[in-house]
Amino acid sequence: MRTTRLAVAGIMSVALLLSGCSADPSSGSGGTGGEADKTPTTLSMWSVFTNREKDVVDRRLVDFQKKYPWITVKHTGGQSDDNLLQAVRGGKAPDVALSPNSQSVASYCSTGTFQDLQSRIASSKTEMDTILPATNNYTSFEGKQCALPVLADVYGLYYNSDLFAAAGLTEPPKTWDELADYAKKLTVRDADGTIKVAGFIPFLDFFENNVATFTPGWNLTWYEKNKAAMASDPQWAAMFEWQKDLIDWYGYDNLQKYVAGVGAEFSAENPFQQGKLAMAVDGEWRVAFVADQAPDLQYKTAPLPDVTASEYGSGLISGTTVGIPKGSKNGDAAWLLAKYLSTDTGNLVDLTLNLRNVPTTTTALADPSIRTIDQFNTFLDIAANPNTWSVPGTPAGSAPHELLTNFAQGRQAGKDRSLESVAKQIDSQIEQAAGGNAP
Repeated sequence: MRTTRLAVAGIMSVALLLSGCSADPSSGSGGTGGEADKTPTTLSMWSVFTNREKDVVDRRLVDFQKKYPWITVKHTGGQSDDNLLQAVRGGKAPDVALSPNSQSVASYCSTGTFQDLQSRIASSKTEMDTILPATNNYTSFEGKQCALPVLADVYGLYYNSDLFAAAGLTEPPKTWDELADYAKKLTVRDADGTIKVAGFIPFLDFFENNVATFTPGWNLTWYEKNKAAMASDPQWAAMFEWQKDLIDWYGYDNLQKYVAGVGAEFSAENPFQQGKLAMAVDGEWRVAFVADQAPDLQYKTAPLPDVTASEYGSGLISGTTVGIPKGSKNGDAAWLLAKYLSTDTGNLVDLTLNLRNVPTTTTALADPSIRTIDQFNTFLDIAANPNTWSVPGTPAGSAPHELLTNFAQGRQAGKDRSLESVAKQIDSQIEQAAGGNAP
């Protein structure tokens, strides 16, 4: 699903569209169950999925319709968050929507774009209790639970076991200082400094390296007392200083030359898959990419390092969510579908096996049929770790992440910018987004 990258790409258009979606008290959760009323109903559902992935979801909808034969689901794929927001504004929203952008959910909750599900959740407590607590940050906002998780992306460390063996390394790094030491041992250069094999690329805009994926391992506080905490939490400065030290060791120009010369992240020429990158931050989906594009690659996976190793084993989780948009005409039936997609074990296991993302309930995570690949199991274990978490949402959606990425890009290029300045920018974005209860 690669939701983090999708979220960043859609930041400005989502924020602009949400400016016309103010909260409407009349569009609350309404109803609780749905199974009592068996009046024939046709639900409309939108998702971002296309082609093979849409076919996988459609097969699950066939199973849902067998369980609830009075409900027919019409699934329209290829729908972005922008499409959804335009439909809500125009009064033509689908009954159910799958959103790939977990960073937008706080906006959806605060503006009423997604209905509050609290009363419905209360009536389905047994099923809801199986949902991983770590998903709460990206499915709720300020006490409103307006979405449920449907599979997740989890991030960890991929490492080339052949390159590790050649460097005399037997275990993955458990702290960031260890990772820096490993990176130096694993790097191979030409006489002129040109990087032939990189141990690790420390840029915070390289593939899945970013402030979000680094957050758990550095124990970063994003917000404190409703204000951005980048200046007040010393861990932010520590992370950027660690990054600068490793960039300086490589040489910024050498890193730029290396990055410019390697293949694209989602191509068969990905440098990790080509043996040109020894360690890489990536999501669970890379396991399927390697199997398809580089089946002979000898590699292992591990959790990302932790600054003190005290919470090693945890990581970042984000993912697809399901909600009932404002204007849904079939709320009770829509709830049955949302609940099925989020909590039905058979559904989640099948989606995991066919989409190669991580299930978001404890029961699905424990299913032995999804635990057949060691490299993939790492991500299942990270998801189940009690210290795994997601970046807190705000009405500004992805804007804080984008601002921090811009800050990191400038800093790693040698520009003198302060954390105080980016914190103020983030506060301004959030205040602007919250004005009038909409971005």
